[in-house]
Amino acid sequence: MNTPKVFLIAFLLWAGSAAACQKPLSAEAEEQQLSAELDRWMAPYRDEKKAEFVGWMVAGENNPEAALAHPVIRHMQAFIEKNKDRYLRLRLAGLETLPPAPEAFPGYEVLDLQVLDKYFQQDSVSVREIIDLTSVLTAARTFGPGGTLSSVNLIHIAVSDYLTLQKGMRLQDYVRLYGLGWLCFADRIKDTQWSVVIVNRAFVMKYSWDYATNGIELLQVLVYTGGKQQPGWLAGRLPKASTPQQELLNKIDEFKWMLYDDFYPDFDDREIEERQQQFLAENRGAYTALRNAVLGRYPPIQRERWAEFMQEDLGLTEKMQSNLGLFDSFGDQILPESISINELKYSQVLTTAAYVMTSDNLGYNWAADWLLGREVYARRLDGNLWEVQLFMGDVACGYQWNTATDELHELTVRRKEKQ
Repeated sequence: MNTPKVFLIAFLLWAGSAAACQKPLSAEAEEQQLSAELDRWMAPYRDEKKAEFVGWMVAGENNPEAALAHPVIRHMQAFIEKNKDRYLRLRLAGLETLPPAPEAFPGYEVLDLQVLDKYFQQDSVSVREIIDLTSVLTAARTFGPGGTLSSVNLIHIAVSDYLTLQKGMRLQDYVRLYGLGWLCFADRIKDTQWSVVIVNRAFVMKYSWDYATNGIELLQVLVYTGGKQQPGWLAGRLPKASTPQQELLNKIDEFKWMLYDDFYPDFDDREIEERQQQFLAENRGAYTALRNAVLGRYPPIQRERWAEFMQEDLGLTEKMQSNLGLFDSFGDQILPESISINELKYSQVLTTAAYVMTSDNLGYNWAADWLLGREVYARRLDGNLWEVQLFMGDVACGYQWNTATDELHELTVRRKEKQ
C-alpha cells in the first residue's frame, strides 16, 4: 500500500471532506469567526515557533501516539476548551439540519472491518486506531458533522481496492460513483451522541459521533455490490435550507447525486458537461452572489509581500493550469464546468493551488495549511472581477477571477528569490 504515514493522512483528506453536510447561515458566520480566531491562535507556529511545528511533524511520522502529547496538540486543545460552548453550538446546529437516515440501503452489503485492518496492517495500525488518531488531529477544525468525514473517509482507499480487486468493479466506475458526492443523515441517540450516516453511491459509513468530544464509535461500512439502484433513490433527502445560499448548495448536491440515474453505468462525458453547463446557467446569479460574499470576507491584498515573490515557477504554474483543466497557457482562461459547479465556498482553485504549491513537501505543508490556517487575501477590482492571493511559505499564487463568467486572468505561481 503506497500511502503516506497515517499521521499525515488526516490533513490530506481535509479539503475534500469538509464540503459534506452543510449548516445554517448563522452557524456559517460563527464558524468563519471561530476559524479565523483559530488561525490567529495557531499563527506563532508559522513564524517564531516554526521549528517546534516541524519537530512535531517529525515526531508524528515516527510515533503518532507520542505526538498527541506534543505542545502543538496541547495548544490546539487549549483553544477547543476555551471555546467549548461555541463548538458545541456549531456542531449541534449542523446535526439538526440533517434529515433522518433511511431505514434500508438496498444493494449495499456490510463489509467486515477485518478487511480494512488487513489493508492497513503494514503500517501496524488498525482502523480503530486510525479513527481515534484522526479524531484528535481534526478536532479543532471539526465545526460540524461534515468534519467527521476526515476521520473516517481514509478507509475509502481500502474500500476502492476491495471493490475493484475482489468484487470486480471497474476502477473508472468506482471513481465516477465516488465523485457523485455524499448525502448526510443524522439521528439523536442520547445526550451529545448522534448517529451519523454518510451515503456515497459506492459505499456507506455509519457511526456514532459524540459532538462534545469528537469521538467516533460503532463504525459500520457497507459497500455497493448490487445492480443499478432504483431511480430516485434518496431524492430530496437534503439538509434543511433557510436561505437562497443553502438552497443552491442543496441543488448542487442533488444535481450531482441524480446524474447516476441517467448515466450509470455508461457515463457520457459530453452529455454530463452539457448538463453542467445548463445547471450553471440556470443558477449563475446565486453562484456569483455566494462567491462574492466569500471573497469579501478575506483580508485585503498584500502588495508589498507579493513583491517579495519575484521568481515565477513555470513548472508549478503549468501544473496548476493542467490540474484545473486550463490547457490554453496564453491569454484568459475559463474554468471547466466540472470545476465551476463546485467552486463555491469550497474554493476549488485555492485547494488546487495549495496542493500544487506543497507537492515538494506534501506532508508538512498540507498540515501547516490545514492546522495553521490558509493565508488568503482578496480585493474586488471591478464588479465581479477579484484579485486573489495565496501564500504558503516560500511559494505564492496569484490570479484574477471573474465570479460571474469563471474567467481566470494572470494565473501565476511564484517563489522568493534564493538568497
